[in-house]
Parts: sequence; C-alpha cells; structure tokens
Amino acid sequence: MSHRGLRGFSVGTKIAYTNIADKEQRQEPLMKTIIAEDPRSLASLEVARRAAKSNAGVLITGETGVGKEIMARYIHSHSPFAAGPFVSVNCAAMPDNMVEAILFGYEKGAFTNAYSTHIGKFEQAQDGTLLLDEISEIPLTLQAKLLRALQEKEIERLGGKKIVNVNTRIIAATNRNLAQQVASGCFRKDLYYRLNVVPIHCATLKERPMDIIPLAEYFITEYAKSFGRKSPILTTNAKKKLLNSNWPGNIREMENVIQRTLIMTDSDLIDEENIILCEDIFEQPVLNNALSHLNKFNSKLDANEAKLILDVLKESQGSRSIAAKKLNKSPRTLRYKISKLRSIGLTIP
Repeated sequence: MSHRGLRGFSVGTKIAYTNIADKEQRQEPLMKTIIAEDPRSLASLEVARRAAKSNAGVLITGETGVGKEIMARYIHSHSPFAAGPFVSVNCAAMPDNMVEAILFGYEKGAFTNAYSTHIGKFEQAQDGTLLLDEISEIPLTLQAKLLRALQEKEIERLGGKKIVNVNTRIIAATNRNLAQQVASGCFRKDLYYRLNVVPIHCATLKERPMDIIPLAEYFITEYAKSFGRKSPILTTNAKKKLLNSNWPGNIREMENVIQRTLIMTDSDLIDEENIILCEDIFEQPVLNNALSHLNKFNSKLDANEAKLILDVLKESQGSRSIAAKKLNKSPRTLRYKISKLRSIGLTIP
C-alpha cells in the first residue's frame, strides 16, 4: 500500500426544520485523501484499514481540525458500505429540540406544518455510513434512543407507528474526552462502549511533523488547480517556517494558510515572507490595525465584541463549541457572528 497515495420539538421551530436539516449535510471537503507520511499517522491509518473491514463501532478522537472526518471517509471508502452514501452530521450544530427529528426523521402530520414525511440522517445513510461528529453534544435524553438504533438496527420516525430497519454503519467522532464525560454523568456508559469498539486517535499536526510539508504541498496543488494557475514551489525557508509553527488549528489552519498564501502571491516560488500564519494575524498590533479600519462595524461595542470572539476562538484553538460555551452564546449565534466577521474580511481560526 502506498500511504502517500492514501494520502423533542417546540412549535415555533417546526416550520424551519426542513431547511436547517438540509443544511446539516456538509459540503464535500477539499481534502479527499489522507496524507500519511509520519509514523503516528501511518499507525492510525493501519487501525482504520483494519476497522473498515468490519461493522464494529469506531470512535475517532482528536482536536478540532486534525482530519477526523477525512479518516471517517477513508474507513467508509474501504468498507463493505463503500457503494452507499457517506452522510456527516455535526451534533453540536443541531438545536437541542430538533436533534431527534434530524437524526430519525418524522411522519406527515407529526406536528404542525409537517406537511410531508421527511427521512432523517439514519435513513439517508441507508446501506452506507453515518458520521456523528461531535457525538458528545448529543443530549443525554436522546442517547438511549440512539443506543437502541445502534443495537437493534431499527428506528422510529417522530409521529410514526412502524419500525424502520436501517443498514447503516455508524462512526462517531469527538474532540472531547468521552471517558470523562461518562464519569461526570454527561454521557451514557453503555453508549460509550457501543461506539468505542475500535478507537482511533488523530494526532495534532504538531505531533506528526513529517506530514506538514506533504500536506502543504497537497493544498498548494489543489488550490493552484482551483485558481487556474501553476503550482508554486516552497523554498527551504518557507518549509522551515511551516515546520516551526505550532499549528493550533491543525490541518484546517494549514489549509487556510495555504489558501491565503496563494491568494496573496502570484510568484512561482513561496518564500518565508509570503506565508502569513494565524499566529501572525492574532498579534495585537495586527488585530488592532485590522479592527481600526473596519468601518462596517455599527459601533465601538461591535468592534470590541469582534475582538473578543477572535480572542476566545484563538484560546479555544478554533473549536466553535468550546468558544460558544466560554462566550455564553449558543453555537448557532456564534456561527452567525463568525459569518459576519468573515464577510468584512477578517480571517477566522
């Protein structure tokens, strides 16, 4: 094998369910292959290869941005379910009162404005794979129903009276310590053991340095292709800068850095000064200068809130769920504010 080539509902929200549920289906990621050159990556990949052959529960752990979804896609594509769909749902992004309907679907007439039957994520992934990302965010009240679905291979839609059999492989992913969640009573022990038959840990980018340059070169090639230009080459000094970075945002940060670099330079060579790392952006003078020129803020209060959000995101290493809790905001509100900050030109970790 060439590893480099592997390289319950409230009435007010019911009407909005269909649009929100559809948006939960993520866009195809730019990175469609695993870049594995470092021994730690190769070890995790070997576990994934073996796990793919079975229908056993897989729990993928690791910090935000380390490539957990890419690992899940690898397992799917090398499994007996490869011919079926791959469906990914972010459990942290689903409103608590809509989780059950999004996962299990609902029948016509189940609630006001339920004018037709809507199948949930389990059925959408029929004969394929369902990735439950940020599984720790599933409400405790719904975990028993999820466990039953995993054990019995059957579900009931909201408002339904019949059992729906599902042949769906489940992969779970989290950036939190589920064992600690179990100990604190926030996660069911039986569900934890059901999911954690084969644990796979994705190391941080800093912990697998031999992947850094291959990843950078992969993103350079892909973004150059999308921009319709020749792929520039990294100089020795540029490679040293990439290798010496801490990469708190992991692979996701790497992708952003390379995309930014290709946007800002037209040269056939990428040198050290062309690479603007997120840690450079968050230096206080740079951030203050950026905010001072953003006349699109309605008030000084808005600008201060923007700075606070950026600071907390940096402290949370880009984790939206962690940042939302620190800011005492709902994940949806935080995503909306991040979208506004992006629209006025700020780079978000």
